[in-house]
Amino acid sequence: MAETSAVPGQFQPYGALPMPHFTPELSQLIKTGNVYSLAVVWKEGIPVPGPMVPYTLSPRLRHGDTPDMIPATAAAEVVTMSAHTGTHIDALCHIGEMQDADGQPSPDGDIHLYSDTNRRVRAADSVGLQGQTHLSIADMPPILVRAVLADVAGYKNLDVLPNGYVIPAHEIQQTLASQNTTIRPGTAVLIRTGYYHHLASGNPAYRDAIAGIGLEAAQWLHQQGMILAGADTMSVEAVPPMDHAVHRYLLVHHGVTHLENLFLETLASQRVYEFLLIVTPLRLQGATGSWVHPIAIA
Repeated sequence: MAETSAVPGQFQPYGALPMPHFTPELSQLIKTGNVYSLAVVWKEGIPVPGPMVPYTLSPRLRHGDTPDMIPATAAAEVVTMSAHTGTHIDALCHIGEMQDADGQPSPDGDIHLYSDTNRRVRAADSVGLQGQTHLSIADMPPILVRAVLADVAGYKNLDVLPNGYVIPAHEIQQTLASQNTTIRPGTAVLIRTGYYHHLASGNPAYRDAIAGIGLEAAQWLHQQGMILAGADTMSVEAVPPMDHAVHRYLLVHHGVTHLENLFLETLASQRVYEFLLIVTPLRLQGATGSWVHPIAIA
């Protein structure tokens, strides 16, 4: 069984993500010093994928419930939610693919996970009572990378892309060209569909008819050097269909993880298309993802 390598204070490269290092090149991305929050607000009723546990918050202690602390008081609460609720990042163990003996997708094959070696990793051999043992979120390093925004909705002069819209590669290319934005190796790409409006208004399309990139666009972005994909939706890719072809291509085959449910409206409105992206996943042993509060500094 593959064992997790997470050690406090130590990091290793994680799939396509490099070791965290603040370089002079990254510092040159900061022109104004403005800091942008890219996280949505977690609250009761926030949409989650169908089988996921919903978000709940329950008071555990109220001010006045701790007489032994007088004259001080304290309040605390219990929060329950899936690791894939709200703004979060996927661990590389989150998605698997059923493969035959030659490593080709097959509905009759064993489920395999991403591996950066020639050794194939079976999902059945990589889980225990403490969760995932192969590349759980506890192994993911802090992320400090150059990032670009691809405001596809803005390029198309739309507030929100149509329900279930599949973004082709040429529209990503045209969006970037209109912004005078380029992708180079080591870049995170954040795609704006406008779906935050659906999240804010409670439109069920946010969960059931997701606009996003298709496999062709994912392949083109990876070929340009994208090492992290993000979007203002809960899947990055268009859903349906439910086969998660983009997740399988990026996560399982190339170690490129996903940032989901991002807040990109302020970046788009201020036309901030290139920036330093900082993401710090929680070190949750055995977990398939982590809630995050990403920030952009431009």
